[in-house]
Amino acid sequence: MLRISVLALTALLLFGLVFALLPASPSVRGSGVTLSNVKLQLYPAQDPRAEWRFAAGQISVDPEKGETSLDQLGQGARWVRNGAGQLQEDMTINATKLVIDNQDNLHAQQARLYTLADCSTFTLSSQGQQEVIINQQGGYSAPRGEIVSPVQSGVYSDIRANFDFSNFQAVLDPGAEFHTAPPTRCVNGKIQTR
Repeated sequence: MLRISVLALTALLLFGLVFALLPASPSVRGSGVTLSNVKLQLYPAQDPRAEWRFAAGQISVDPEKGETSLDQLGQGARWVRNGAGQLQEDMTINATKLVIDNQDNLHAQQARLYTLADCSTFTLSSQGQQEVIINQQGGYSAPRGEIVSPVQSGVYSDIRANFDFSNFQAVLDPGAEFHTAPPTRCVNGKIQTR
């Protein structure tokens, strides 16, 4: 009986030693998913009327940070439901890299927004630690930006605006131009000569 106990104990020790010397499995930390040539639709909980559509060369998901990175963004657009409940394209976005955080807000170092309602192009850029942020609940903010539209062109700093621009706040740099009788106008999201 003592002999069987010693053999069983030796077998258990050898079994434990073998498992202790096996290579460890890769850590779950840093795991995620990376996809190539993907189309993605985002339905922000903070803005249930809106839908964002993206096409990117690469999308990486980091579950620990709760972030999705879109690299080589080919196209992006914000669609909004009108009074009749139909989706209409509201804004396009171009950026080299865009990060969607766990609140569905968009972050970028630089982004170019084009609003179809007034044919305005906003080129927004980061400065130092401050980045371009598109907050699904409130609109967008950026440390610097340039606007070009049929009625104005200029450079701004400390930009904060909601999506329909009814509350646009910024500091205008000298040299801005405002056109009281612009040579072009915005018709269905396209600039046309008057």
